[in-house]
Amino acid sequence: MPSIRAGRERALAHGAMLLFALLVSTSFTVGAAIAPTMDPLALTFGRFIVAGGLFLVFMLASGRLRMPGWRDGLGYLLLGALVSLYFVTMFEALLLTSALVTSALFALVPLITAIMARAWLGQGLTLRLLAALGIAGGGAIWVTFGGDIGRMLTLSLGPGELIYLLGCVSYSAYSPAIRHLDRGASTAEVSFWTVLAGLAIVTAYGLPSIVRTDWTSLPLGTWAGIFHLGIFTTLVSFFLIQFASTRLPQAKVMAYTYLIPVFVVLTDGLTLDHWPSPSVMAGVGVIALAMLVLESG
Repeated sequence: MPSIRAGRERALAHGAMLLFALLVSTSFTVGAAIAPTMDPLALTFGRFIVAGGLFLVFMLASGRLRMPGWRDGLGYLLLGALVSLYFVTMFEALLLTSALVTSALFALVPLITAIMARAWLGQGLTLRLLAALGIAGGGAIWVTFGGDIGRMLTLSLGPGELIYLLGCVSYSAYSPAIRHLDRGASTAEVSFWTVLAGLAIVTAYGLPSIVRTDWTSLPLGTWAGIFHLGIFTTLVSFFLIQFASTRLPQAKVMAYTYLIPVFVVLTDGLTLDHWPSPSVMAGVGVIALAMLVLESG
């Protein structure tokens, strides 16, 4: 039955975005740890090389590799440009501001995505949806700043924050662009060519920085971070969001980013026994309730 199959695929898409949020939650901590050790463009190049190389092996082994037409190729270049801009601005921003502030600004992405999906794809943008996005976003920022109103009020937009906001706008356009450019290609195919396009763009733009980088002298921790970012927060994450973006409304896809600070809190609690205050846990509850409203509508 088509309706049963569609329901199953929607359920899988929700599961994919849960895993996506969990994986992306690690990128802020890892990115902040290794960003000072190398140029942001070289770091972005490194993660794309790792992701693209592994993906190429998979595509060749599975027999799915085929050259796209010129229209599909232009679409992949657009997708690659959007994610490349986000990754570069993220690492540039982490040199000027903290992982805490960038993760708070990232809470704006679902709302911007919903507005873009409305303008670009004609998807509904109801008051209920806006309210749920606003409540979940507020909860995410509350959790990010540890329930400290003073820290939230002192958030100022310096050069690092403005650079990262540009990246957030670029990333907000990514999911609607996937839906708009969908021409029936497989999820693996779209993900592979998007990674390859991103690699080509970063290489062309950042070649001097890439060549200047002494790759053989990078610390072992930096290499571990590059492989983590390349495999889990690039390769796997690309696949997950490509899969979900053609099966769910774009506002619901990106709303899962609100769970990122929740996963950060849970990870710190389970691995380091650093559990937050009751007020922060209340913020986690607000996000959970708002997510239920978002995903049930």
